[in-house]
Formats: sequence, structure tokens, C-alpha cells
Amino acid sequence: MKSIFWGAVIIAIGLVRGDSVFRGDFGVISIFFDALGVFFIIRGLVSIYRAKQQEVAPPPPAPPPPSPRR
Repeated sequence: MKSIFWGAVIIAIGLVRGDSVFRGDFGVISIFFDALGVFFIIRGLVSIYRAKQQEVAPPPPAPPPPSPRR
């Protein structure tokens, strides 16, 4: 969740300053920071998705007991 927040903050700073790809400014710095923001947002969404998948998945089966030695 933190990654999504910080990604949105990075993009919002660019939008407020007027240096953002989302406003039509295609400079090297604006592309870099907007890509960084989008990266963090996607990273946060993937981590949330993986956490939900682990909650749904059943736990792995217990290993079989050791066979008695003769």
C-alpha cells in the first residue's frame, strides 16, 4: 500500500509542477519521474494481488510421517 501512495505522490508532484507526461510534457525528466511513479503503483498492486492469492490458497500438506526403522 505504501508503494501505491508514493507512486501517486511522485506523479502528483509532476502534475502540480506542470512537468508530467499526463499533461503532455514529454521531457526526459518528466518521462523518468512519471515512469517511476507508475512503476511504484504497479508494484503495490502486484504485492496486494499476491497477498490475496496467498490468503486464498490452502496451506501445503504436511509431510508424511517417517517410516519406522526395522
